[in-house]
Amino acid sequence: MKKKIGTVLDEELFLRAKQVALMQKRSLSQLFEEALRSYLSNFQRKRGIVDATRGSMRLSPEDLQVIMEEEGVFET
Repeated sequence: MKKKIGTVLDEELFLRAKQVALMQKRSLSQLFEEALRSYLSNFQRKRGIVDATRGSMRLSPEDLQVIMEEEGVFET
């Protein structure tokens, strides 16, 4: 079942979305629905990793400080 919503968007963002929808011959509703699905999927994936690993590394603040001060930790 679909639900109708109302929202306020930045005018430039709205116009860009409308252009993309026209180029792809789709409705704005379809474009927004796909974008929201993608965002929520990525959000859940990232959150899942954080939740799954929460508390798995038990270090004292002192041990963490030693690790952070090791040579090469911040090299790129």
